[in-house]
Amino acid sequence: MNYSMERTLDPQYTSNVTSQYRQATKHRVVRYTVAENFANCPEILEEYDMWKNQQERIEQLTFKGVFHSSFVQPMFDIRTAEIREDWGQRNALLERTRKAKILGMAKNFDVKLFEPISVDYIASTGDYIIRDGGGRAHAAWLRGIFHVPATVRHIDSAEESRALFNKQDKFAAAISSYDKFLQQLLDTKHTRHNMASDTWNIAKSSGFSLHHSNKSPHAPLVEGIGVLQRIIRKSGGDAKDVNWGSKTAPNIAMAVDAIKHAFPELDEIPVSVLEALTAFIYVSKNRIPSGDEGIARLKQFVCDVRDSQPALKSLGKWAKTLHFDSSNHYAEYGAASFMQKWNTLYVNKNKGRKKPAVYRWVKWDQDEIEITKNKLMPFARDESLLPS
Repeated sequence: MNYSMERTLDPQYTSNVTSQYRQATKHRVVRYTVAENFANCPEILEEYDMWKNQQERIEQLTFKGVFHSSFVQPMFDIRTAEIREDWGQRNALLERTRKAKILGMAKNFDVKLFEPISVDYIASTGDYIIRDGGGRAHAAWLRGIFHVPATVRHIDSAEESRALFNKQDKFAAAISSYDKFLQQLLDTKHTRHNMASDTWNIAKSSGFSLHHSNKSPHAPLVEGIGVLQRIIRKSGGDAKDVNWGSKTAPNIAMAVDAIKHAFPELDEIPVSVLEALTAFIYVSKNRIPSGDEGIARLKQFVCDVRDSQPALKSLGKWAKTLHFDSSNHYAEYGAASFMQKWNTLYVNKNKGRKKPAVYRWVKWDQDEIEITKNKLMPFARDESLLPS
C-alpha cells in the first residue's frame, strides 16, 4: 500500500496542530475525499474488482423503500465530503486490519444494516467533513453507492469537531490506539497530550516507529501504544517524581539499541520483548556496570540469548520460548526469564578471577528471580561485584 499519498487538497492542515503531529503525519495525507483515498490505495480497488469479475451477478443496491414513510432518513452524497484527520477523523484504509473489513463490508453490503454516517457542516466555509462512519462511507463508495443515510450537524470550528470526536472516541473500541494517539498528540488541551507527547519523543529519540507505514530496520516498528506507555511508566528509568510531560525513558533507548545490534535487519520489535528487556535493565541497573561497559555487556547478552537455541534466532519467538507470553506480565515474567537466562549463559564468567580488575558478572539468586516474577524493583548494589 502506498502511504506517501499524493496531496490534492490544500492546505493539508486546516486547524492548529502541534509540530509533533506534523512530524507523525509527514508521510501521510490528512485531508482527502473518499475517491482520493482509494486512488492512493489502488490494490484495494484491484482486489474488489477481481472479486466482482468472479461474480455471476452483482445486485444494484439502493436505500429506496428501506425506511418507514414517516421516518425517512436524509440521504447524503459522500462524494461531496472530505475527511480531515487533523479535525478528529481517521483514515479508513491505513490500518492493516481495516482493509479486509472494508472489502468485506462492500462485498456483503446490506442496506438494512447500514448505520447513518455523521457529517459535520462547516458553516463558515460551506464544507462537509465525515466525522464518524468513514469506513462505512468507503465501503458504500466501493460498492457504487454514493448517497447514504446521514446525520448532518452545523459545526463552528475544528476544535468543536475534534471535541465531539474525542467524546465519541471514549466509547468507540473499534478506533485504533494509533488513531487515538494521533488525536492526543494533536490537541494540546487533551488530558493525555503530555503522555502522547512523551511517547512520541521517546520513540523518535530511541530510534523506533509507532506505525507500520513508517517502519524500517533503521526505525523498527513497536506496535502497541498502551503497552509502550506502560513500559515508560513502570520501567522506563525516570525518577519517581518525573511526571508525564518530562519523561525520557532511558532504559527503553538501551533496550532498543541492544535489540537493533543483535537483529540489524529487523523492521519490527515485538512490544512484549521490548517490555521484558526494558524491565530486565530496570531491575539490573545496580548489578551491571554503568557506561559503555554496561551497554556492551547488555548487547552481548542479547546476542548470546539469540544464539543460545534455534528458536531464539527469531525475535518474534522470544516471548513464547522464554515463557513470558502473558500480556499482563511481559515485564515481570520477562525480566525474571532473562535473569534465569543470564545465570545459564554466564555460569562460568567469574571462575578463576580471585581479584578481578573489572566489574564481575552478576549471578542472580533464585529468591531475586522469584521476587521479580511478582514485582519489579531495582536490586541493591552488590559490593562483591565491584572491581578491586
